[in-house]
Amino acid sequence: MDPLRLIVKPKLRAPVPRHEQVMRPRLLELLRKISNSRITLVSAPAGYGKTTLLAHWRQVEEADLPFAWVSLDEQDNDPVRMWRHIAEALHLAAPAEDFGADVLAGMSVTGRRLIETSLPLVINRLAELPREVVLVLDDYQFITEDDCHASVAFFVEHLPANAHLVLSSRTDPPLPLGRWLARGEMNEIRTEQLAFLEDEADCLLNEKMGLDIGTDDLSVLLERTEGWPAGIYLASLTLRMREDKHAFIASYGGTNRYVVDLLGEEVLAGLHEEVREFLLMTSVLEKMTGPLCDAVVGREDSAMLLRELARSNLFVVPLDEQGEWYRYHHLFSELLLYELRSSRPELVPVLRGRASAWLEGAGFFEGAIRQAIVAADYKRVGVLITRHWYAYVSAGQGTTVEGWLESLPEEPTAHDAALLLVRAWICILSGRSEDGERLLTLAESIPYEGPLPDGTASVEAGVAIPRAIFGLGGVRNTLEAARRAVALEPEHTSQRAALIRFGLGSSLYLSGETSQARKLLEDVVELTRTGQPLLQMVSLSYLSIVATDEGRQEEAESLARQAGTLVVRFGLQGVPQSSWGPIALGYVLAEQGEMVEAQTELERGLSSRMSLPGMSPWPTLIGLLALARVRSERGDRGGARDVLSEARTMLQRYPDAGIFPELLEREGRKLRARKPRQGQLDGELTERELDVLRLLVGELSTSQIAQNLYVSPSTVRTHVKSIYRKLGVSSRKDAVLEARVKRLV
Repeated sequence: MDPLRLIVKPKLRAPVPRHEQVMRPRLLELLRKISNSRITLVSAPAGYGKTTLLAHWRQVEEADLPFAWVSLDEQDNDPVRMWRHIAEALHLAAPAEDFGADVLAGMSVTGRRLIETSLPLVINRLAELPREVVLVLDDYQFITEDDCHASVAFFVEHLPANAHLVLSSRTDPPLPLGRWLARGEMNEIRTEQLAFLEDEADCLLNEKMGLDIGTDDLSVLLERTEGWPAGIYLASLTLRMREDKHAFIASYGGTNRYVVDLLGEEVLAGLHEEVREFLLMTSVLEKMTGPLCDAVVGREDSAMLLRELARSNLFVVPLDEQGEWYRYHHLFSELLLYELRSSRPELVPVLRGRASAWLEGAGFFEGAIRQAIVAADYKRVGVLITRHWYAYVSAGQGTTVEGWLESLPEEPTAHDAALLLVRAWICILSGRSEDGERLLTLAESIPYEGPLPDGTASVEAGVAIPRAIFGLGGVRNTLEAARRAVALEPEHTSQRAALIRFGLGSSLYLSGETSQARKLLEDVVELTRTGQPLLQMVSLSYLSIVATDEGRQEEAESLARQAGTLVVRFGLQGVPQSSWGPIALGYVLAEQGEMVEAQTELERGLSSRMSLPGMSPWPTLIGLLALARVRSERGDRGGARDVLSEARTMLQRYPDAGIFPELLEREGRKLRARKPRQGQLDGELTERELDVLRLLVGELSTSQIAQNLYVSPSTVRTHVKSIYRKLGVSSRKDAVLEARVKRLV
C-alpha cells in the first residue's frame, strides 16, 4: 500500500455553505482582524455554528486569501497522521509550493520527532509563500495526545507573519492560550459571540425557512434556547411540519439535553419510515458515502438519498463539493445512535461489522479497524491489524498501530503469533529491544500454519526478519537470521525484500564478508529508489563504509554525501537512524586525512545515536573506533582512550561482535604506540580532564557533560574523581576555584 493513500482527502475539504445557513457579518468582521495575530480560537460547545462560520469566511475571502482546511477526528491523535494531513492541505491551498512529496515522505520516517525534523521544513515553506494563507484545524477537541498539542504549540510559536492558524474546538485546548492572549497574538470568538441574536434567528426562521414566525414567538424561542444555534436549527425542522407554531414554541424549553431528547423524538416521529430507518442504521458511521451506506443498510440508492437529505434539510453536512461524502450534524448523529441502541442494541455490532468490511475493501483501513474496535469485535480487530500494520509502520505511523494494539484485551493476543510479531516490531522501534525479543521468542513457540495475514511467508520468517534487521543477539545470530529470512522470502517482489536484503548485507559486512555485503547493499539501494528514503540512506552509508575499506575513497565520499542529501531532502534531521550519514562521511574523511571535519561529522552522528541507547550497537561502534583514531591523530590521546573505553564497554555487552574485537585491539595498539604530547607529565591534568574541568565551570549535569563529550556518565565521573585528586579538592565548587587560581580555565 502506498503510504500517501493514508491521506483521507474528504478531511481536507471545507464544508460547502448551504442556502439555509445564515451568513453572520458581525462575526466575519471579527475573523478578518487577523493581521496582528498568529492564531484565532473559535471555542464553543457543540451546535454553535463554528464550522459553518468558518466555511462562510472561507467562501467570502478565498479569492484573495487561500485557505487550508483539515477536519480532525480521533484518528489524528497520531502526530504523523495529523501533520501529513496538514501538509497536504497547505499544498492544496498553495499548489505552487511543494508541501507534498518530500515533506510527506519525511514525515513517514520521523515518527515522534516531528518538532526537530519536518515541522521546521513546513514552517520554512510557509515563510517562502508570496501571499498570506489561513490554516483551519476544525474539531480540534478530538486531539488529546500531548505530542500533538506540543507540535501545534511549536508551530504557532514559529509561525511566519504571512500565515495564520484557526482552531475550532468545543473546549479550550491545552495550549499556552493565556500567553498568546497576553502578547496580543490571539483572536477569540467564544460562545457568547456565537449565540444567535434576534436578527440572525429571524433570518434563519423567516427568510431562509419561510416559517413566518412573529416577533413575540421569536423572542420566546431565543430565550428558551439562549441563542443556541443548533437548538434553533432543529426547532425550525419541526416547525416546518407544525400548523400551530405558537403552541410548539410556547412548550419548547429545558436544558440542552432535554431539548435534544424532545426534538429528536419530534423529528424522528415525523419522518417517513424508510428515511427514519436509513438514518438510524447509518448512525454508526462517522462519515458517509453512497456505496458505504448501501453496504451497511442493504440498499442500492443511498447516494441519491444522501443528496436528497442534504438538499431538503440540515441533517446532513456535505464534506466535498462533488457530493460524495457526508456526515450527520454531531448532535443529530448522537441522537440517532442513542435511539438505535435503545430500540435494537443487537443490531449495532452487525452494522459496524458491515461498515468495517466495506471500509477495508475500499482501502480505508483505519476506519475499518475503528468500527471493529467500537463493536468490540476483537477477533476482527486482530485480523485487521495483522493484515495492514506494515504500511503504517513503514510510513512512520507506529503510534497509530500501537493505539490499535492497546485496544485489544491482553489474554487473547498473548496466544496469537501474528499479533505478537506486530507487538515485537513496535517494542523494538520504541527502543524496548528486550521486550521485543521476548515477544519474538513467544511467537516462535506458538503453532501457526501457513503465511501470516500481512503476506509474510510464515511465523519463522516473521521472527527472522526483525532479528536480521535490528541485530538482536549478536553478529553471528544476526547473519543466521538474515540468511533464514532470505531463504523463507526469496522473492524480490515481497514488500519486505529490501529490508531482508539489507539485513543480510549489513550482517555480512559485520562478519567480515565485505564483497558479498556490497552486492546486497547495492540491491537495496535499487529496490528503494522509489520509496523508503530512510532505508536507502542507511544502505548508502553502509556502502560508503565498504568503499572506504576497499580503498575507493572518491566513491565512498560520494555515497556518504548522497546519504546526507537524502537526510536534508526528506527532513530526516534528528531521526536517530539518520546518524549513519555523518558517521559514514566522518569515516571516509578520516581515511582522507581531513581530521577536523571528520571529527565534527563523527561526533554529530554519535551524539544522535547516544540519545537512544537501545539502538543497534554496530554503527555506534564503527563511529567510536573512527573517532578514536581521529582524536589520536589530532593529539588528543586522553580523548581517544575515553572513546576506546566506551567501545570496550559496549563489546562486553555483545560478546558475539564480529569484526569489532579485532578492530578495537588494532586501534588500541596504535594508540599505545603513539608517543604522548610534549609537556604532559604524570600528575598533570590530561587533555580530556581539562575538557571535563571546563564544563564543570558551568551548570551542566554529569549526564549533560557526558553528552557534550560523547562519553558515558560513568566515564565523566571517573575523570571528575581524578581531577579532584590532582587538584587536592573534594567538591565541584572547590575544583572550579582551584582551577581559576591555577589559570586552568
